[in-house]
Amino acid sequence: MKYGIFRNILLFSFIIALPSCYQDLGNYEYKEINEIVITPGKYSFMPPAPGMTATVTIDPEVSQTMTEGTANLSYEWRRQVTAVSWETVCNDPVYNMEVTSADVSAINLIFAVTDTDLGITTYAEIPVIPEFAFSQTWFLLQNVNGQAVLGTVDGEGDTRGVNPDISTQISGLSLTGSPKGLGINPFRRSNSIFSGMASYEILLGVFTSYKPYILNGSTLAEHSLNYFRLLYGKTVSGDMTFSPELMDGQRNGFAIIDDGRLWYAVPDEYSLMYAVNISDELGGGDTYRAEDLCHYTRSQHLLLYDGLGNRFLRYSNANDLGMGYSDRQSIVEGGSAEYETYRTGTRNNRDVIESIGEGNRPNVFDPENIPSGFVIDDMSRSTGDMMTNIVATGHTGNTLHIYEFCMYAMVDAAEGSATLPYCSNSWTVSAEGDLSVYPGRVPVTTSYYFTRTIFYAAGNNIYKVDLTVDSPSPELVWTAEDPSAVITGLKFKSDYEDIAYNGGSASGSYEYKGITHQLGAVVRHADGSCDLAELVLTAAGEIERNDVGESEVLVFEGFTEVVDFVFSFRDIIN
Repeated sequence: MKYGIFRNILLFSFIIALPSCYQDLGNYEYKEINEIVITPGKYSFMPPAPGMTATVTIDPEVSQTMTEGTANLSYEWRRQVTAVSWETVCNDPVYNMEVTSADVSAINLIFAVTDTDLGITTYAEIPVIPEFAFSQTWFLLQNVNGQAVLGTVDGEGDTRGVNPDISTQISGLSLTGSPKGLGINPFRRSNSIFSGMASYEILLGVFTSYKPYILNGSTLAEHSLNYFRLLYGKTVSGDMTFSPELMDGQRNGFAIIDDGRLWYAVPDEYSLMYAVNISDELGGGDTYRAEDLCHYTRSQHLLLYDGLGNRFLRYSNANDLGMGYSDRQSIVEGGSAEYETYRTGTRNNRDVIESIGEGNRPNVFDPENIPSGFVIDDMSRSTGDMMTNIVATGHTGNTLHIYEFCMYAMVDAAEGSATLPYCSNSWTVSAEGDLSVYPGRVPVTTSYYFTRTIFYAAGNNIYKVDLTVDSPSPELVWTAEDPSAVITGLKFKSDYEDIAYNGGSASGSYEYKGITHQLGAVVRHADGSCDLAELVLTAAGEIERNDVGESEVLVFEGFTEVVDFVFSFRDIIN
């Protein structure tokens, strides 16, 4: 047995050793292949004004390792049309790409260079990035000698562009009339709902006694979607009156309150608004007065406060984007020929304002039993029970009344899966400071960044109220230096959406600017001059401190009698 094993080992060793006895006498020829190298470069563009075009020259550098000249090369440019389709747009080494005002997202190109002698193709992906003015901007509407003047604080960090009158920078921008208010929609869809990934543009509403201006938020040119094109029913009925009181747009819907009436558009590229009726059980028609509203983060729903009935109500638009789409398209493209289609509007205007009601769990408070004399101050999104809720704050005298609504329960109710009460919490808090300095609304705000915490102003002070404790009471956050000053406006840059940057398809993730905890405050002095203060807050609602221990507070001066202010932003900055 031992001998057999030894013999097998010898045989195996001999076989392994055979290759080492082989002498390679071959004479091989190795031929280098001509390699094409594409250096794409970086390209960007400013979207032109509506009706105009601009040309972007894309001129990548192409080199070859073994061949001189370009006689052996052919070229192909392909531009992405949808998420899965591309079209050939050019066969030259340089592509002069035409862009329009509709090009508000990155344009993706593939550049293919082929060595026709060898049949080998080299590819390069080339993104062309749009750049926008006013991509992170506070707009401030001022009353200067009875006339509306638009000012800006543009950019981020310590270095900002501050302009008390932006018309000195933007040719063609001229406002007429006394100032009334501002509105913003950072998510007005600009491409077809069938185009795959959504592209957005910003609509800025600047409302004066003379005209309700609707501007492109990046160029400040008047938008083709003017006020009466948005509120199309006014055009159809010949009603040219206007009284805009609120304009707010989100990814899942676009709303305007005009003289207490809610107008609503589903989030497609047409932004065709209908006047919303209240249910017959609650009075029917326009027997309500919408004074504030807040969109849900899910679906086409919103919550509103009815000042006429002193109650909170809800509106749920059950239209999916495809339902009624052909009607909306024909109305917009057909104009007056389609007035009757708009008037009937059965598929696009069938939903009404309704009572909030009650789900599987009993409500903590009655949304239709609000204290007499209640003034609504703010409706924003906040966080509670590990989810985003709507918090509505108002006041009577020097008392704050705070109501929390579980939007998820109300949406889930339609799906039969609600497990939380619709009206989930309420608080009554005695305010610190004198609220009587405000003849109407008190400056109040919050955002989903904070867990059940609201912020309000009284005089020259900003307070927070932590609603998670047993006995909520105001705590001082910040005081303006001028003791005679009054803080007349208080808003977070955003109560829900943030700005993504430094990421995308290559990295698969983004970093965020944190605008949901950056608080803006308008400080008005006795002489009518105004400052914009910006505070960066922690999750506890305290002012953040930088690396050297200084408070993260910036103050921008030079404004006059600020009537209203909004923050405009693009959700992705490349």
